[in-house]
Amino acid sequence: MKRNRLLTQSKLRFNRNKSGSTPKAFTLIELLASVSVLAVIGTAIFGVFLVTLRGSKKANLLAVVRQNGTSAMSQMVRSIRYAKSLDDPSSCVTPLTSTYITITSASDGEQTIYSCNYGGDAPITSNSASLVDGDVVIATSCSFACSQQNINSPPTITIQFTLNSKNPNSLVESNASIPFQSSVTLRNYTGR
Repeated sequence: MKRNRLLTQSKLRFNRNKSGSTPKAFTLIELLASVSVLAVIGTAIFGVFLVTLRGSKKANLLAVVRQNGTSAMSQMVRSIRYAKSLDDPSSCVTPLTSTYITITSASDGEQTIYSCNYGGDAPITSNSASLVDGDVVIATSCSFACSQQNINSPPTITIQFTLNSKNPNSLVESNASIPFQSSVTLRNYTGR
């Protein structure tokens, strides 16, 4: 009995705080408030993570579209700039716009045909070889505008196209579209 009394007294001393009263438990309202705060913080962290992933996907798509467009544009500009003649259209004294253009290279005398092919696997081609990755991008607009002051002056070609990511859906991060435009004058043009 004495031993039980000692155990009970030691338990009471162990369960008491410094003020001498027994500790209180958490109320249901306190538990619900802390769970709510944790849920709000978790939702905010998940939202930030989701926005980061969506932004990363959009940035990757834009980089792929930009890389394809820049590569195609630089190849066409370089080739047209150093061409010795514009074969089709043969004259641009009256400005015109077309979906294709034919030039003759000054270095090897070979003809090159640049053309637009909407909806195909090769949206922008050079002698039927695709200048962009048709599995990744599509061209929604593409044209070659030609103008020249007179029959002996070098023609200026304005290349314009817009590339979009292929298979876009309704989500903003799955769509990427970039317009490209450049004007180039034939430097080696010999006239007619």
